[in-house]
Amino acid sequence: MTGRVIHFPRMPLSSEAGQAAADRVLNTPIPERAALADALALDDPETLLSLCSCLRRRLEASPAAVLEEADFLYRWIEKPLRDIGLFDERDYFLGETALLAGTACRQLSRRDEAHQWFERAEAGFRHTINVVGDLSRLSYQRLAERLEERQIDFVREMLPPLIDTFRKMDMHEDAVKCRFLEGLALMETDELADAVTLFHEIAEESENLGNPRLTASAYANLTHVYGMLGDAENAMAASAKAIPPLRKLDDRVALAKVQWGLATLLRETGKLPAAIGAYRRAQEDFQAIGMRADYAALNLVVADLLLEQGREVEALREVSEALPVIMELKMAPEGVAALALVHESVRRQKVDRGALRELHGYFEQLASGTS
Repeated sequence: MTGRVIHFPRMPLSSEAGQAAADRVLNTPIPERAALADALALDDPETLLSLCSCLRRRLEASPAAVLEEADFLYRWIEKPLRDIGLFDERDYFLGETALLAGTACRQLSRRDEAHQWFERAEAGFRHTINVVGDLSRLSYQRLAERLEERQIDFVREMLPPLIDTFRKMDMHEDAVKCRFLEGLALMETDELADAVTLFHEIAEESENLGNPRLTASAYANLTHVYGMLGDAENAMAASAKAIPPLRKLDDRVALAKVQWGLATLLRETGKLPAAIGAYRRAQEDFQAIGMRADYAALNLVVADLLLEQGREVEALREVSEALPVIMELKMAPEGVAALALVHESVRRQKVDRGALRELHGYFEQLASGTS
């Protein structure tokens, strides 16, 4: 784990033994774990470290499942007061499991819950030996959340010192992840040419670090930027570099977003029926991993394309399906006026296309990112 120093009374488990220990816990139904705690070594720091590592890898395949598991681990460690390790291990694992849960909530657009989990993570990390590194990882997630809430100027202000902190601590992969937020901010402000340059730099840096996930994520984001530019040749080239490693890593979140980027390319090049089909495939992928916000956002994009084809009844159905999710998850706080107009237009059975376009424009950035 990059940047982490943790004190154990014996040598850490090998990767094979650690994975086996994590699998024993994860393959045991949650209601049965308390009775089998000793056999599962649930109080053992090595087992918990392996579990956190395993869940971190699974965030991009199944955030909803990671949330459930991280919630269980946090509650198990929290109460009753348990002796875990010799030093800061209990505080560290409270922070780490809360950070995992908060990250999963952020990916699932459950923002109020993400805020709560990040507060719990801070409470745990505040007492760890590696407090600067641990709180810096938390700061990254909070900035990612601020970006999703479109607090662009604040994110841009806070990224340079955070990147500097990561680099001073030799946490180079975390520094690269911060650069993804720079790129997403550029996309959000339509500085697409600069975003292309930055994501190519990120891909090269990630490759030099030997991190295939970050490299593939950079190309996934490039697929979407080139799609927004209508640059078919470069979008397809970027997707060809992104998809094979993402499939190997089972990064289902990024794969769905690559599909979104390719659909955007089809839309921007005027291939509307093909674009609708591609958006539908992206929706199927998001539905399979419980990402309701992304699914709903694509309902609005598809509705816009259906209106362009004169298919207003179908468009109304798409918008009507999306609005309850958007309101439940509070997906567009800064687009409340457009949301109200779209809601009223649906009530009148005639979609306000200008308001619809303004509203789904808030969700375009959802198609890109990193964990």
